[in-house]
Amino acid sequence: MTNKVLIVDSNSVLAMRLKVLFELLGGEVEHIHYRMLEQVEDIASYDAIAIANGIPTSFLASLATLRHHDKLILLAPKPDNAQQLALFSQFNKALPNGIVVYPFFSNKEITNLLERVFEIGADNRLVLPTVLLVDHQLERLSELAASLSGAQLQVYTADTSFAGMSQAQHQAIDLLIAAYEPHDKSALELFAQLKGLNHNARCLLYTQKADQVDMLEAIRFGVDDVLITPFGDGDLLKALHKLWQTEMLKRHNQELVERLQDTVDALIERDSLLRVIYKHTPDSIMLFNKDGSIIEGNDACVELFDCAQEEIQSSSIFELFDSESVDNLKQQMKELRGRRNFDCELLLTRNDKSVPLMGTFNEIDHHGELAFSVILKNVAHLKKKQQVLEEAKEVLEAEVQARTAQLLKAKEAAEAANISKSEFLANMSHELRTPMHSILSFARFGLDKLGAGEVPVDKLEKYLSRIETSGERLLLLLNNLLDLSKLDAGRFPFNPSAQDICAIIKTAIDDVSGSALAKHISLKLIEPKEPLLVFCDQEQINQVIRNLLGNAIKFSPEGGLVRINVLHTGDKVNIEVRDQGVGIPEDELSHIFSKFAQSSTTNSGAGGTGLGLAICKEFVLLHKGCIYATNNDDVGATLHIEIPLDQK
Repeated sequence: MTNKVLIVDSNSVLAMRLKVLFELLGGEVEHIHYRMLEQVEDIASYDAIAIANGIPTSFLASLATLRHHDKLILLAPKPDNAQQLALFSQFNKALPNGIVVYPFFSNKEITNLLERVFEIGADNRLVLPTVLLVDHQLERLSELAASLSGAQLQVYTADTSFAGMSQAQHQAIDLLIAAYEPHDKSALELFAQLKGLNHNARCLLYTQKADQVDMLEAIRFGVDDVLITPFGDGDLLKALHKLWQTEMLKRHNQELVERLQDTVDALIERDSLLRVIYKHTPDSIMLFNKDGSIIEGNDACVELFDCAQEEIQSSSIFELFDSESVDNLKQQMKELRGRRNFDCELLLTRNDKSVPLMGTFNEIDHHGELAFSVILKNVAHLKKKQQVLEEAKEVLEAEVQARTAQLLKAKEAAEAANISKSEFLANMSHELRTPMHSILSFARFGLDKLGAGEVPVDKLEKYLSRIETSGERLLLLLNNLLDLSKLDAGRFPFNPSAQDICAIIKTAIDDVSGSALAKHISLKLIEPKEPLLVFCDQEQINQVIRNLLGNAIKFSPEGGLVRINVLHTGDKVNIEVRDQGVGIPEDELSHIFSKFAQSSTTNSGAGGTGLGLAICKEFVLLHKGCIYATNNDDVGATLHIEIPLDQK
């Protein structure tokens, strides 16, 4: 992918050099003057950004977003321009993540730097040395220090060797730059002491006359270069750059040597590990030539073929297996045609043994010659497992078919439940809307009467009575929904105790007697002579009986009869609620106990939500009993409840 580069320039020659070098590296370069910065919409979107020197500091605010850009390059001015150096220093402080490129860098050095920038970003920025400058002439010391600091070098100064050593003991010094006088050898001694602190430290001396320097002495101490004063700032920086590049190259080479040694050590260790694995792996491994002659085999081969290593190496792989296996192997070797590996079934027939093997063959280069490696696995146990798996497959297919049939049945049941739920939602919306509409309507009538100044007591009493009736109907509906949700979540309270079942039924009859009286319906209880104690939850059984009686009254004609029979059969009690209503279609007798379901003969005219019988079923199941419905021979239907006497 092409790297997008932005160069923000101020008519700098170094910027033009950088543009050409970026383009040679395949970069897509956009070269603009700093006054055009406002036209750049998203400056941070460029892969690399170069900022030339000479840009006014007023543009620092618009460049502040580049503070964390990982490929930012700052172009430094020439060291002899103090004003430009001061301006550049402000940019360098504001953008410390920038990689500094100096004018005296060669094109090759800049290209190497740009390649590293494109590859990994600012982590490989040019590392600059920390400099210790020692000179007893304070004026010259100050001038040189200013020049080096302007080139963004970290500089520590001292006017004596003793003061310089004190600085070196507190700072990590990479380069010593010192004045050398013929009567004073302290600069060389200081360098020797500095080497004791940092053996990679380098030294650059300067003196007035070349013959004043004992070159042999300087070489013995390891001095890298000597400058003759007077010299320009550019000469000093070039000499420093050359010296430091040599040191960086030396360090890089040392790092490469260490990495190479680590790689060699790792390869030796890996080779040793592979030899151990090859020798002691439980799988038989052999190398053989294209003509079949065996080169070597591991210890597992000795055990598999029951012969010594020397005998294996003097054999041919084509002699170890039956003729059919050998023919198949030769054919596959012949038809390799660019493939480097293949699998082949083999049958070992040696020493009256017949062992099925699976060979994984790979084409290899063995000392420049074509050869093969093979890993042999005993698959006798796999053959047996394959037979077992085939038998298990047949069983599994039968189970899958049975399970598929179950899933289809479950799908049909789910679809039926979904239809019931849709019908429930239709009824529910009606059941919620009807009482709510009644409450709002009669409340509005009452408010209108009060607003008109008419307050007839009989009218208000009628309105409030209607509101109360609708509210009770709405409350019953919400209670049923709440009970059902608690039952589904398993959080409905269940408190069983020994209770007289007939007493519970009589209480339920009293609860619905008002509804029966309104339709002139008689409620007849047929009970055993002796009290019948059942271990049950009184509230739940009362609600079940009350719901069943309420339905029987609702669906029975006026003046009808509802019979309640209580029978003691063995360890159970049977309760039958028989009405004289319209009955239940035979194909819906079990469906009416499902949640949200209603009988087709009642769901249009009698109202309801289809929750009552579902709640009854859940309560009966909590008592480990059952509930079901049957049609009477004449008219109506009978709801049956069976509950164990003792559930403990």
